[in-house]
Amino acid sequence: MQNTVAKVAVVGSGISGSVCAATLARNGISVTLFDSARGPGGRMSQRREISEDGRELLFDHGAPYFTVTNPDVLSVVTEWESRGLVAEWKSNFGSFDCFTNKIVNTEHQFSV
Repeated sequence: MQNTVAKVAVVGSGISGSVCAATLARNGISVTLFDSARGPGGRMSQRREISEDGRELLFDHGAPYFTVTNPDVLSVVTEWESRGLVAEWKSNFGSFDCFTNKIVNTEHQFSV
């Protein structure tokens, strides 16, 4: 019997697809991750815009943050953190007021 190399395509680079791909790769499976966007998708997608004053604004399309309780997922997220792919949330939350075109309500700081 010949040894075959397992190759898997994971469609969707959101949290679930990324954890799935990382787990497969860690177990020696060749993985190709596909997404329709140019970066991570699903609840990890983010839009970047430059404001009129030149500041970079970041808009999270899905979850602005997530928490992890499953030890298997935590090990993957810890690896992502060590590679600089995710970071602990230490920034202020804010809301964009489309009538005044200003960011408001940024006084609350969270650490998740």
